[in-house]
Amino acid sequence: MKWIVFSVFSLLTLAMNAQPGKVVDRIIGVVGNEIILQSDLESSVLEMTEGRGSDDATLRCSVYENLLYQKLLLNQAKLDSIEVSDGEVQSQVERRIDYFVQMFGSVEEFEKYYGKSQAQLKEEYFDLIKDQLLVQKMQDNVTGKVKVTPADVLRYYQTVPKDSIPLIGEQVEYSKIEVAPKVRESEVQRIINMMDSIRMNLASGKSSMTLEAAKWSEDPGSKYKGGCYPLQRKGSFVPEYEAAVYNTPEGSYSPVFSSVYGYHFVKVIEKRGEFYESCHILMSPKVISDDLDVARKALEKIVSSIDDTLSFAQAALRFSTDENSRNQGGKIINQATGGTRHDVSSLSSELNLVFMGMNQGDRSDAILVSAEDGKQAYVVYHLDNRLPAHAANMKDDYDIFKQVAEARAKQTETDRWIKKKIAATYIKTDPEYMGCTTQFSWPKNNP
Repeated sequence: MKWIVFSVFSLLTLAMNAQPGKVVDRIIGVVGNEIILQSDLESSVLEMTEGRGSDDATLRCSVYENLLYQKLLLNQAKLDSIEVSDGEVQSQVERRIDYFVQMFGSVEEFEKYYGKSQAQLKEEYFDLIKDQLLVQKMQDNVTGKVKVTPADVLRYYQTVPKDSIPLIGEQVEYSKIEVAPKVRESEVQRIINMMDSIRMNLASGKSSMTLEAAKWSEDPGSKYKGGCYPLQRKGSFVPEYEAAVYNTPEGSYSPVFSSVYGYHFVKVIEKRGEFYESCHILMSPKVISDDLDVARKALEKIVSSIDDTLSFAQAALRFSTDENSRNQGGKIINQATGGTRHDVSSLSSELNLVFMGMNQGDRSDAILVSAEDGKQAYVVYHLDNRLPAHAANMKDDYDIFKQVAEARAKQTETDRWIKKKIAATYIKTDPEYMGCTTQFSWPKNNP
């Protein structure tokens, strides 16, 4: 059985989404000095069924055993004096409260729905978050020292039936050098002048944010909402944006300023301590075709200089304008795994076409690519490695078997720890759940 520590935020989300005053609680289990409430079980069932709930007895028994395990962890964490700082807890609570404020659109609506102030709700859920963080730390203590050696991985591999070895689809490893065109200073100045003109028309009352944002703003999140965002907590937007907000009086417009997204000006609606409400218009300088041509020629010159003394990786590190891949020598990391291998099926059709006619070690021509934000650049790809579809094996897929072997070792250590602590901990289960089929023999009443 895979033991689940329910996430801090999902439990809090379920607790806060429950209608106030609707649950009559009762104690359905005791583990050491910790209790399990009926509401704990219902919230956990909701989480596992994605909010649908369930009357399935097997599922509820499984959830109940998981709750016994969590309380066992929590009880032991307190006995072992494991600590979680108040600052760490408060930070987690505030992040969740901020999420709900944004969901409701304003602090007032949020407080109205729950009938409590932010301060009251933060205090109310402080202990819940603290307990969940303690559970996570205790679980890490139980399995944190578990490591597997290459010999352990080999032994696990040898136990896997041949007909159960997974089939790995075709994979590639690749790198790139990217050169983005530079925006001309004359274009930057054109945008600043245009933004200043719009700002002056708004400040003088000749136009409205609703009209101008819809016409000019390049921020899709606020373009058709008058350029406005509801109440936000400080830290939600880039520093340049928030500096403009806090340096501008309420009801006024900030000067034009730049950020990684382009050029903005902000209208400050309200500032309330750590929260603020604002509207803005965003525009970015445009690259013209001549600038793209300059970038292409620069990239081709870089690639032509790659030889025995300058490798593709070195050229990427020195010349690529893509910060995400440059420091890895141009290697593209698979964000899902953290490794460098990419399933061909997960690549875009455009990339598949690029790699289709390439062999390992080949470079593509300079290709014009567009990012999600519409910005264009020229890229040359290098096919570092191509792995055909194959049955997983130790030579090519060691990491896969290592992950499974380590997970099994951690599960074994967790199970050993549970058996040991059950024998040494006072545990009482509710009669309703005494008939559950469980992995461990949780005592009905263990003095």
